[in-house]
Amino acid sequence: MVVSVTCQLINPAETFGDIVIDYPYVECTSAAIQALSTFKKLYPGHRREEINLSIEKAASFIEKIQASDGSWYGSWAVCFTYGTWFGIKGLLAAGRSFSTCSSIRKAFDFLLSKQVASGGWGESYLSCQNKVNP
Repeated sequence: MVVSVTCQLINPAETFGDIVIDYPYVECTSAAIQALSTFKKLYPGHRREEINLSIEKAASFIEKIQASDGSWYGSWAVCFTYGTWFGIKGLLAAGRSFSTCSSIRKAFDFLLSKQVASGGWGESYLSCQNKVNP
């Protein structure tokens, strides 16, 4: 009975309601870019054009879904800081850099604006539930 009441009070389906359908999102796309970039380094001649095109399309997708404040919404954790980490990692793996990519610069501005007084970063679960940046 206690478990049932607890599960009803903290219902993960409400907080992570979109997890039953796997939409394209920043974490998966970033991880795929990172994997393809690593593969490309290990096997530079194998399907080079196809891999390069795939990485470029994925990097463009990441840039397109970036929020105007420089963040990305993370689908698998709490939430904007996590998503922004994946956005930056994916763009870097695609060959973008701070000096060549406005999305990376905006992401750094976002991260610097969200650091808390202790020196760390953190968010409430409400970031995911309400899809609102803290």
